[in-house]
Amino acid sequence: MLLLLCGVGGVAAFVGGDEQNPTSQGAPGGSSPGKAPEPLTATAYQTLLTEVDGLMGPAWQKVAAAKNQTSTAEAAQALAEAVKTSGPRFADVTPPKEAAAGHEQIKRAFESLSSDFSALAGSVKSGKVCAGSSVVAQVSGSQSATYLREAVKAFGSAFTFGAWLPAPVAQQSRTLANGTMVKKGTLNGSGEFTVNNSGSETDVVVSLVPNGAKVAAWTVYVSAGKTYKVKRVKDGTYQVYLATGVDWDPGVAGFTRSCQFEKFDDTFDFKTTNNQYTTWEITLKASVGGNADTDSVDPGDFPQ
Repeated sequence: MLLLLCGVGGVAAFVGGDEQNPTSQGAPGGSSPGKAPEPLTATAYQTLLTEVDGLMGPAWQKVAAAKNQTSTAEAAQALAEAVKTSGPRFADVTPPKEAAAGHEQIKRAFESLSSDFSALAGSVKSGKVCAGSSVVAQVSGSQSATYLREAVKAFGSAFTFGAWLPAPVAQQSRTLANGTMVKKGTLNGSGEFTVNNSGSETDVVVSLVPNGAKVAAWTVYVSAGKTYKVKRVKDGTYQVYLATGVDWDPGVAGFTRSCQFEKFDDTFDFKTTNNQYTTWEITLKASVGGNADTDSVDPGDFPQ
């Protein structure tokens, strides 16, 4: 329960099978049964690396460009599919001698990436990770990425691979100043709207959205432990949306980690007369006896 107040202005494997004739043909590729496949030529191995780069590179760029939880989930899934497709291509290949060391590292990397992306999918779904920049930081700093870099290093100048993978990127915890208008909109009325976030440990952005609309009239950033009053709110009936999280990315105008999206059940009316105006205050802290309910909102439905 969250507290809201309304006031009136002016108040401030082994594989079994059938037996075969010993004189039958050997394994595909000309090798005899029980023998490893012939090593690929350097040219053929480079072709394999290039094809895998062609899968991984675009998928990685899609992740890096993801701007919200919905697009991040889609991008992470696409990257997981690229990993799932690419990894097995190295499993039964005998590399040329000069690629042997890098080949073992790259197999290890893709095995590790499969596990990483299984966990990542859950993190995105829960909102623990909710923007591409956070995924980039998480994956680029992982052990899987280290294995890939070691493979590239082992290949040296003989083979080209992995240009899509950046150097490790640190997770950030960026914030805005308390009271920053993320979206200023038009403030030319008389109403006042106060966001009391003093009891919270999480920053919040609050949007006032005209009832029935999908675009915010304005959006304000209120820091954890702080309060901010927006003045000159225009008359009208509004819905109030909240987004909380960690690390505000100005490039996507949203939090990149620990994201939650909510909306107040009640609407908020602002009305001005000759001698009165409306004031509202919301207190963003669960409290016994609070008189306001909120519901979760799908990230894709949060108004901009």
